Amino acid sequence: MQFTYFEGPVGDMGDFLGEKKKCSIWKQEHEYCFSLNYAITYKFSDAEKEGKIGCYDCLKKGEFEFWHDTEFGFLDESGLKKAPRHTKNTSHELPVEWLADLRRTPQIVTYQEEFWLTHCNDFMIYKGTWSPPDFYINSTNGDGRDLFMEMTDVNLSHLWDQSLPEGQTLLQQWYPTYYVFGCRHCNKLRGYWDCD
Repeated sequence: MQFTYFEGPVGDMGDFLGEKKKCSIWKQEHEYCFSLNYAITYKFSDAEKEGKIGCYDCLKKGEFEFWHDTEFGFLDESGLKKAPRHTKNTSHELPVEWLADLRRTPQIVTYQEEFWLTHCNDFMIYKGTWSPPDFYINSTNGDGRDLFMEMTDVNLSHLWDQSLPEGQTLLQQWYPTYYVFGCRHCNKLRGYWDCD
């Protein structure tokens, strides 16, 4: 499976069924299928979606799609809708192809609520989850804390220092999940964390 905005592990895909199933739209078996319970689709009414399945090929054709909460707004079949949580503005109208590409991208499995990050006036590519050692490995100077601070909004940046055991300088683990995104234009990394 290939997606414009998702390069993370298959296990991070929301509603992914993980085994060959019969697509309720195409009526054929497919290796990659998703539950349609919460999907956007005109193939079934909301009451009919329970237990229905859609395959990767039908998703790529737009036979069903997924909503996403992003920094630009809440994306559904009508487009982007702003709310107080949506803090970023774009300097231009986003191309309809980008909106369709993100709707045809699986949601991310999160503890609280998916929040798709943005950069360079576009949605970012979801890369996966990182633990503290990943920051050290991906840092250009070996300083994981610096990379974490660079990637994380100031209101969430307290996690690193609060997770560091007293008297320690190397952080090995923490309790939350950190979601990593990369810009498809400049390769900037950003992320956020949540926990159950």
